[in-house]
Amino acid sequence: MEDIEGSILRWGEKGSIGICKRILAARTKEQSIEKACQDGGIVTSLLIYALNENLIDGALVVGRDGWMPIAFIAKTKGEIISSAMTKYGIAPILKELRAAVVDHGLSRICVVGSPCHIQSIRYLQHKGLPLASSVKFTIGLFCRENYDYHCMQGKMRERGLNIEEIDKFNVSEELNVYASGKKLSFPITEVKSCVPKHCLTCDDFASELADISIGSDGSPEGWSTVIVRTEEGENIFSQFETSKVIETKPIQNLDYLKEIADRKKEKGKQTRDIFSLREEGLEKKDIAVRLGITEERVSHRLAGI
Repeated sequence: MEDIEGSILRWGEKGSIGICKRILAARTKEQSIEKACQDGGIVTSLLIYALNENLIDGALVVGRDGWMPIAFIAKTKGEIISSAMTKYGIAPILKELRAAVVDHGLSRICVVGSPCHIQSIRYLQHKGLPLASSVKFTIGLFCRENYDYHCMQGKMRERGLNIEEIDKFNVSEELNVYASGKKLSFPITEVKSCVPKHCLTCDDFASELADISIGSDGSPEGWSTVIVRTEEGENIFSQFETSKVIETKPIQNLDYLKEIADRKKEKGKQTRDIFSLREEGLEKKDIAVRLGITEERVSHRLAGI
C-alpha cells in the first residue's frame, strides 16, 4: 500500500482515526461467508481463520434474536457465522467475559465490539483484571452512533415495515433498509430520537483502541475497510492474508473516513459542552448562543437528561 506523506498511516502518529500501522480494503473470497455477511465479511472470515488456526478458542460477539442484539459467546464456525450482519441496539458483551472464562474455559478470546466495548476492555486490562488477561486481541467496529432496538422497531412500523422481515440494515448518510430484494432509504433524522444519550458524548468513530478496526465506510460496496493498529493486530492479520481466503487492495477514500471521524469528535465535544453549560444553569437558548448552534440541536441533546 502507498504511504501517504504526512498522513496518519505512520505508526506513532495520531490523526482523526487514531494511530495505525496500515489501512486497506478487503473482502472474503469464501462464498458461504459472503452470503451470510454484510459488506466484505472480513470480521466473520477473520474470526473463523483465527479459530481454525488456534489463535483463539472463542469470541465475544453480538448475536441476535430476530434483529434484537444479544451478547453471545461464539466457539464454532457456525456460531460465528450466526452472529454476522450489523445489528442496532445495546448489547453488553463484556458481561459474558466471566462466563466465557469460568464456565466455558476459554483462555484465548477475541472481543468484537463497538468503540465503547473496546474502551471498556482496555480499561479492564489496564486495571489488571484477571479475566481480561484471557482476551488475546480485539476487533473494533466503526460506529457513527447506535440506536435503541425497540425505538427502531417502532420507526419501522411507522413506515409499514415489520422489523423481523428486514434482511439488512446499514447507515451511511441515510438509514438504508433492505427487504424483499428492495433497498429503502430514509433520512437519518427520522431515527435521531432512537440514539441512546450516552452515544451523543462519544467521539470515537473508528474504534481507536482496537488491535484491528473494521467497517464499511471508505471502501466500495461489498468491501470492508481494515485498520491494523497494533503489533498483535499486524501479526494476526498478516497471517490471515497469507491464507488466500481474502483479497485486499488500497483504500480509495481515506479523506471521507477521516471526515466522518472528525464529525463524530466534534459532535462529542459539542454535546459535552452542552451538558456542562446546562449544569452551570444556562437555558437552552443561551447555550445555543454560546456555542453558535441552533436551539433545536441543544434541545435534542438534552432530551431525557
